Amino acid sequence: MLAIPRFRPSVSHREVLSFLAAAALLRRHAVDACERDFARRLLGGGRVVLAPSARVALCWLLEALDLAPGDEVVTQAFNFPAVPAAIRAAGGRPRFLDLAPGSFEADWRRLDDLLGPRTRVVVVTHLYGNPADLAAAAARCADRGVTLVEDCAQGIGAAAGGRPVGTTGRGAIFSLGPTKNLTLLGGGAVACRDEGLARRLEALAARHGQVRPLASLALMVKAAALGVATHPLPFSLALLPLLRLAERRGVDLVHRIMEEPPGAIGDPIRTRRPSAAMAAVGLAQLGRVDALNRARVRNGWYLRSRLAGVERLTLPPLREGCVFMSFPVLHPEREALARALRDRGVDSDLGFMADCSSLPLFAEDGASCPHSARTAREILHLPIYPQLEPRHLDRVATAVRAALDGV
Repeated sequence: MLAIPRFRPSVSHREVLSFLAAAALLRRHAVDACERDFARRLLGGGRVVLAPSARVALCWLLEALDLAPGDEVVTQAFNFPAVPAAIRAAGGRPRFLDLAPGSFEADWRRLDDLLGPRTRVVVVTHLYGNPADLAAAAARCADRGVTLVEDCAQGIGAAAGGRPVGTTGRGAIFSLGPTKNLTLLGGGAVACRDEGLARRLEALAARHGQVRPLASLALMVKAAALGVATHPLPFSLALLPLLRLAERRGVDLVHRIMEEPPGAIGDPIRTRRPSAAMAAVGLAQLGRVDALNRARVRNGWYLRSRLAGVERLTLPPLREGCVFMSFPVLHPEREALARALRDRGVDSDLGFMADCSSLPLFAEDGASCPHSARTAREILHLPIYPQLEPRHLDRVATAVRAALDGV
């Protein structure tokens, strides 16, 4: 029986052909077309500007909002380290909000404790495709005159309160990497509905060139190789044995290849925006992103139903509108559980989030965030991508139950 990889990219022959056509015919209009289609299909209007990455997009947004040196920006402690690093790069000081117990969402009841005279912005993160409680966050921000922005790096297509994420805050950022539910092979985007803010963002974007043709081609080759490596047959025959060999040395090979350093983001001016060929990939995917998200939602709720009531496994709370960018669970011995699952042909991942409040890079900005620390220690991601069918998810659930008996 073939193994189940932890993830599979959603790049298909449609995206490959669109990439090649745009590269060969120099369709420079593809960037503008992708930005317009993104805004229309996923946000119901407004303006989208493609960026070199989500972290650079956050730098742009904070700069466009006139963040002054030393101004405070509140973000949840359990986060991708690039978020507080981007706040630092924009001249701000990150302040860390702990999670609600047993979840991966900020505890908005404690937000008032962090809001002070220097607080300018609150970043609301829609983690793993699960929309945050925007109503609670927005109400507190409005009461204190603080600007709310949305981190939708993992939330494309999710909805909060019946409206798309990315449309409640003053602005929003998105990530478009190869494993996201909408990809341009790399890069990010920033969105807003305010014309003045949009003009400032466009002026910042104009300082950046586009990814060069050879670099764009390298990204497509990498995405294609990732697609081949995570196909069940080559994964089972080649990659899984390598993962087990590396595991004996305490190394998660895939995690090592995909992870990014938690340090500062470097000079955002020197980075490049997605090329026209990359934007053509996004245009092709925008036509089927709803179908891909429906498959994720179908798989997510099905797997959740199969794991309901399993002892010693925590299923974090979810909100209506979740698109299951990932399927995280919590277990106090997640490494042992991951090994036991791999022995049963089900790959899983520890994820790339951290308790940023405890990282040395942000020690001077840190605070005690025990729930974030616990989540960072215990979180494990199970396969949930659109290519999976109910029979695969039944295998995942069966493997989890069997693995837990031996952990």
